[in-house]
Amino acid sequence: MNSKWYKEAVVYQVYPFSFMDADNDGWGDIAGIISKLDYIRELGATAIWFSPLYVSPDYDYGYDISDYCAIDPKFGTMEDFDRLLQECHKKELKVIMDMVLNHTSTEHPWFKAAISSPDSAYRDYYIIRKGKEEKGKLLPPTNWASTFTGSAWERIEGTEDFYLHLFCKEQADLNWENPRVRDEIVSILDFWLKKGVDGFRFDVFNMFSKVYPLSDDTSKSFQKGSPYFVDGPRMHEFLQELNERVLSHYDCYTVGESYHPSAENAHAYVQEENHELDSIFNFAHLDADNIGGAKFFKKPFDLLQFKEGLFEPQITEYEGGWNTLVLENHDNPRSVSRFNIDTKHYRYEAATMLATLTYLGFGTPFIYMGQEIGMTNSAFRGIDEMKDPVSHFVYDLLRGYHVPEKLAFSFINYGARDHARVPMAWDDSINGGFNRGAKTWQSVFTEYRNINAEKDLKAKKSVYRFYQKLLKLRKENQTFIYGTFREYLHDHKQIAAYSREYGGKSFLVIANFSRKSVSVSLEENMRNAALCLNNYSAVKKDGLTLTLQPYQAVVYTTGEEK
Repeated sequence: MNSKWYKEAVVYQVYPFSFMDADNDGWGDIAGIISKLDYIRELGATAIWFSPLYVSPDYDYGYDISDYCAIDPKFGTMEDFDRLLQECHKKELKVIMDMVLNHTSTEHPWFKAAISSPDSAYRDYYIIRKGKEEKGKLLPPTNWASTFTGSAWERIEGTEDFYLHLFCKEQADLNWENPRVRDEIVSILDFWLKKGVDGFRFDVFNMFSKVYPLSDDTSKSFQKGSPYFVDGPRMHEFLQELNERVLSHYDCYTVGESYHPSAENAHAYVQEENHELDSIFNFAHLDADNIGGAKFFKKPFDLLQFKEGLFEPQITEYEGGWNTLVLENHDNPRSVSRFNIDTKHYRYEAATMLATLTYLGFGTPFIYMGQEIGMTNSAFRGIDEMKDPVSHFVYDLLRGYHVPEKLAFSFINYGARDHARVPMAWDDSINGGFNRGAKTWQSVFTEYRNINAEKDLKAKKSVYRFYQKLLKLRKENQTFIYGTFREYLHDHKQIAAYSREYGGKSFLVIANFSRKSVSVSLEENMRNAALCLNNYSAVKKDGLTLTLQPYQAVVYTTGEEK
């Protein structure tokens, strides 16, 4: 039943907490989202991915779900959601729901029942094990570490048992080995698909399957325990089961957020013949300015690493699979404040260069709210202005190792997810137009008076208007959807370039990743090529020598599409 509509889609991500607060209570809401649907549609988006809207105690701000089939009251009601779904479809916007199925909130009725008694029918919904005695102390069952720091096990009060939580202790891991758990998950997915939603983003999906028996990790893994919970032995089986039992019955799209998958598994998850997922997110390029994917720890930006991370999936997934194209999301700082970019002098140029380079590649573009107006990182003054639990966990960890307060905060401030989660800047009125003045759940974007949607739309150099041109070019040329991908100048330390070819038409995308002018030589077939996109008012091309200004990106075309 899958029409593969996602291949020609452009997805806009909304983080509901921070998008638009219509009722002025400090939290974003569904009514606020509905009021901005035209803004999203006019950008060129054809689908919206909503971060969780479900009932949650918000220890991880929506990613700890206590009721999968109800809307959290701070966002609205189920009737409000039904109206949102109707309005989206009326405007030809597909709806993609976030689905967090590795774990539930510890306030979910299943978990409360599970810990109420060792004989509870829900005990086996979770991964619960007895602690181990060592030298008179009761220790966790294994030495696994939570991805949010500390042990991955939490003791159940009044017992010698522990439950597994690979994230916050308020996020208890589900036991996917239990067929009843998988039955529940199928029912949840079916509930939303019957309502008419068009797909799901699966949170940390490749942690569903664990290696049994659960044992201490004696390897030198990047994350203690990861060999036991990343790309587990039944991962492909579980995904195929979901596909067979529910997903394949609807014309829906699935995209998975994976946690450091092996190259082999990443490829297998998206192969059409395997009937697992339609696509996964590839984030390797976003590690090019930090140490080993630990985004709080800065390193000199490596353009070669960025290019390899961005381009490699476009090559490997071209035959038999599908790819995603990502610069930002709710888990990453703003792209224009990264990668050694001179944001002060070249924010517009860098924002539009990054978009050109990324979104004309092979795969489905994902745009995070605020990215389309070039929102930068916020100027947080201290850890108390940050809400993300990860920011606080890592800060406390650093302080525990006696890292000075100012230095510890500088680490957190570089890679904090909070930068993406401040309220959207709509105009220069109070709170950036997010609401009418009520105290916001998260501190407001510090630069909203200078960077906001209203001001950008009126600007001569508008990031939003450039996105419109870029996405229109992509929509009108099948080459950008289905064309082959070939990289050029791989070893160049300032330039990134590739071509797309399809049906007799060829495009060359070339971008300067530096704050200095750079000249490159083009191939002979580009001598009479036509310029079709440029983020500057002019381009210097002398025969086959192209000189790009700081952060300039251009697109040339040859041939006619058949």
